[in-house]
Amino acid sequence: MNKKRKAGKERRRDRLTPLPEHIIHHILSFLDTRSAVQTSVLSRSWRSAWKYVPALHFNQYSFQHYSSFHLYVRKVLSLRHPLNLSTVKFVDDECRSDGRDDSLVIRVIQYALSHDAQHLVIYHGNDITSADIYRFSDLFGSISNCDLKVLVLDGFDLDSGFGSPHGFRMLTNLILEACMVAGQDLEPFSNFPCLQHLVLSDFHSYESFCRGDERNCSMKIYGLELLSLKLHTVCFSSIDIDVPKLEFLSIWDDEVEMGYLSFSNLSLPSLQHADIRLHGDLDCIEETKEYMMPQLIYLFQGLHNAKSLKLYEDTTIPVLSKFCGYLEDEPSPFQRLESLILDSEAESVPYELINYFLKESSCASPNIQYISTPG
Repeated sequence: MNKKRKAGKERRRDRLTPLPEHIIHHILSFLDTRSAVQTSVLSRSWRSAWKYVPALHFNQYSFQHYSSFHLYVRKVLSLRHPLNLSTVKFVDDECRSDGRDDSLVIRVIQYALSHDAQHLVIYHGNDITSADIYRFSDLFGSISNCDLKVLVLDGFDLDSGFGSPHGFRMLTNLILEACMVAGQDLEPFSNFPCLQHLVLSDFHSYESFCRGDERNCSMKIYGLELLSLKLHTVCFSSIDIDVPKLEFLSIWDDEVEMGYLSFSNLSLPSLQHADIRLHGDLDCIEETKEYMMPQLIYLFQGLHNAKSLKLYEDTTIPVLSKFCGYLEDEPSPFQRLESLILDSEAESVPYELINYFLKESSCASPNIQYISTPG
């Protein structure tokens, strides 16, 4: 009986409170701010712990009305201890945007940058076709020479204020999701001299998305310090990439038969690994493959320095299988390829496809690796 009582007491023992304060603050930084604030009711020693947490995570999803969310965020910012921050995340729910105005997110951004935050995430749930979309210059127009390292934006109109030469000079990581940018001959990342990792997902030119005219909407990604680049559903008439230090490239096109992902230049002398997901309507691809073939060959030629290449059974392999007859007679540009990674069962990949990628390899025994991603 005594052993049971002792075991129960051991299970109920408070293991967190005795920890050093900086450890407690670090643990609380993994919670959204509302949950972190709620720990203040645990005991007297926890009453002010949330005020010293180095991260703020504001999420409108946990509030029924935007007005309540607005009041809550302002109160947290006014009561928090004025220590520097590491991360600020602001999530705006499209389903509950009643009464939303930009003043709240502007205040959060200004608070983050004035407290030396290194990582800033602004997520706007509304579709980019909505009139309620965030406009970059409205929120960041007065920002200059900040020390931000990581910036994540979702649901933005990247108008003329984006890429200002006085803005994000120290930025190393930039993630843009569900964003559109205006202009016809764009070089939107030329003023990010320290940028090393760039992700563009569901990224459109204004002309192609709103006017249905992608014919004269080109984008250039030039001469950056980029090491990795992910292009996931990026819609421009042509994309020109000349990045001497790039080591990793991920390309994901959900409608390959539409020709949205079209490259006019691919200069990647340091490329080590390429990750390719091409998805589309196989019947449409069958009808348009003569038009698609030159684009596909140009893409592969641009990836010729890759030492490893990954293809996927649920997307790329069925698409490329439609081109086996063409690829069989084409010289392969992959002379440095050492490893072909196939997210597939061996019997699902045509021999002609494997042969195309490996037949010109200078590697004595290139590795073919079959993996199966859990569904």
